[in-house]
Amino acid sequence: MKLTSPLGIDVNTTTGYIWDGTLDAAWGNAKKLTVHAVVPDAGNNTFDGFIGNSTDITLRSAHDNTNIWFLVEFPVPFKGDKSSYWYFNPTTKRWAQESGAPVVDLNGNVTREGFTQDTYTMLWNIDNSCATFSSLSCYACCHVNVPTYKLDTLTGNIVPVPVFGTRMRTNGPEEKVDQWRVRAVQGTYMHQASDEYEDWGLGALNANGRKTDPQLVTTDGGKTNSQTLTITGMTATTKVPIFVIPNRTNYNAIFVSDTVSGTAIKVIAVDSNGVLTLANSTTIDPNVGTDYQQIGAGDGPKVVPGSIVGPYSGSKADISANMYYTGTGWRILLKRKLNTGDLLKEDVDFSSLEDHPFGIGAMFNHANEEHAIVAGLLLRFEQ
Repeated sequence: MKLTSPLGIDVNTTTGYIWDGTLDAAWGNAKKLTVHAVVPDAGNNTFDGFIGNSTDITLRSAHDNTNIWFLVEFPVPFKGDKSSYWYFNPTTKRWAQESGAPVVDLNGNVTREGFTQDTYTMLWNIDNSCATFSSLSCYACCHVNVPTYKLDTLTGNIVPVPVFGTRMRTNGPEEKVDQWRVRAVQGTYMHQASDEYEDWGLGALNANGRKTDPQLVTTDGGKTNSQTLTITGMTATTKVPIFVIPNRTNYNAIFVSDTVSGTAIKVIAVDSNGVLTLANSTTIDPNVGTDYQQIGAGDGPKVVPGSIVGPYSGSKADISANMYYTGTGWRILLKRKLNTGDLLKEDVDFSSLEDHPFGIGAMFNHANEEHAIVAGLLLRFEQ
């Protein structure tokens, strides 16, 4: 849809603002494309446990002479915005983190679902550099890891060592694709998608070609809320959160602004019973009650988020994003300049208004990297 003026209700990038899902009336005039996204069997145990996981994704797009917008909507069975919570294990007296991937037993049965954020991605060919992208889109960059080999000392034979999963990379030094990734917490509170790209990983065996566009400071956007401390009175060490927000319940992230304002307090010591000492001289005893412990398939209300989240900077912050959970699914609004001025060939350039093939992926229902995929899509501009 070609706009004669910018959208009235736009992506708000002010930290702390939470979009209420309201849309400008102009979106009613945009054509809808609804596609069925399914987690495929990529082989090599890549998406095991999630194969067939599916949802319908509806896309709309609009542009003016400067910007392009995408409105994305898809239903999910529940809101996935929890990631790697810290909980206390009363048996071991140690803090631990929930896994982003499901926990399975020796028979392959899921014994505990993964704790991870719902995510939406888009992949674009940069300067038509990726030769097979027009026909394969995201599948052009998906490579099943090949096994390595070792000497079996018992038999004297060279035997394969399986490498499970896949890697995303292009197929040559001149090929690059642009990847946009928006995760639930970053999209809801920081109003940003991560601007990334994929190259060929220098052609190395099983190389990972996915990289993020440069930031002003490498750690902008946040970091893992994890540190290693020596247990008080012992030589042994253990991992615990860096920051907690005392007495806060059901929170899914600690923000960089919380650590600056003093809302989040640093953990400076831990004893053999798992009691945390904070920088303000208070303590948290997770043995009292179950607020910091696992409860059934979930966790207590005071478990600590595993991420410290802040705004991206530099060209990684090129894409504004808002995510809103409707109660039955996600509504996502993305915005980026048609031409970002990128000199490193890490962004797709829409300014010619030519057709652009693309692929999309969605992660939900406890999925970590096991994404539902739609390849072979085409963005066609209304002139």
